[in-house]
Amino acid sequence: MADQLNKLKIALQIPDTEYDDLLQLYLDDATDFLKLRLSVFALPDEMQAIVRGAAVKKFNRFKNEGMASYSQDGESITFSSNDFDEWADEISQWKQDHNGTNQGMWVNPYEI
Repeated sequence: MADQLNKLKIALQIPDTEYDDLLQLYLDDATDFLKLRLSVFALPDEMQAIVRGAAVKKFNRFKNEGMASYSQDGESITFSSNDFDEWADEISQWKQDHNGTNQGMWVNPYEI
């Protein structure tokens, strides 16, 4: 998980450890939410980039949490209500690929 934190800090260009606890919290939360979306107990490695992306979004909203939009001096920013909307296609594809259909299984008729 430390590797995930280092990658997140690179993405955000944060060279020191000032925000490490907060960033780790964002990574942990994003992991938990994505596990719920995928209905899995352990997050697949191929989903780590989505976790980092969601953590970046969360960090960029730091101190603006809970707002749907922000406007000041002619500049307006609107926040997505769902951190995972950007990756909806990837999440849907993963779920489709791992839903258990089209997978053969041998059943011993004597055990039924």
